[in-house]
Amino acid sequence: MSGLTRGPLSPRVYWTRRVMVLGTAVLLVFGIARALGAGSDASSEPEAEAQATQAAAVATTTLALPDNSPGATGKAGRGEGRREVVPLAMPEGPCDDEDVAVTPTVDRPVAGRDVRIVLELRTIVSEACTWEVSPGSLTLKITSGDDEIWTSRHCPRAVPHEQVTLRRAESTRVEVVWDARRSDEECSNLTPWALPGWYHVAAAALAGEPSDLQFQLERPEGEHVTKTVEPKPRSTDRKQRDRSRG
Repeated sequence: MSGLTRGPLSPRVYWTRRVMVLGTAVLLVFGIARALGAGSDASSEPEAEAQATQAAAVATTTLALPDNSPGATGKAGRGEGRREVVPLAMPEGPCDDEDVAVTPTVDRPVAGRDVRIVLELRTIVSEACTWEVSPGSLTLKITSGDDEIWTSRHCPRAVPHEQVTLRRAESTRVEVVWDARRSDEECSNLTPWALPGWYHVAAAALAGEPSDLQFQLERPEGEHVTKTVEPKPRSTDRKQRDRSRG
């Protein structure tokens, strides 16, 4: 029987063929039983039919598809690989500031250009709650060693005003843009640019523990300037110009 399951077709096709072959054998057994029953008395006919039915049942049980075959798994087998969808927790009220964790991320910043600082917010204890993002609830500071380069205390407008839902199971992202300059009390655009090098950005919710990230402010790629060279006039051209002037 092992030869029936070899070939380019799927295993289910060969199992179907096996069922058909053995099913034919079952019918022959049933026919022989009927023929034998016809030659006996009436009392033995029900017994012969019962024996034939039992043989057919045994053969059908034997022909059942194996558990590891594609047809045996059905929908239950296909569903084993699916991920169970867990509903997100609904907010139960406002978040406590000390329960909010802030993690900053910076993706390849370049000196002389706006730097996107993405803040990943999540709760520490509460399953879900609402939180008001504002300069009064969130602070950022960028430093280089002991030198304070930029702070949201000087530039509060860089922090957005929005209400978000925070959860412990996943992060909520909020973006802050740093103009890559030093900040002053007026948050003016007359301050010097931050030079390429290594910096730290610290972010925290009010009354929360700050989270620090080191990042490198990369040097901008040099602009390629193509200079057009004008051809020098030839001596013959000069003579012609001189003649025309004369």
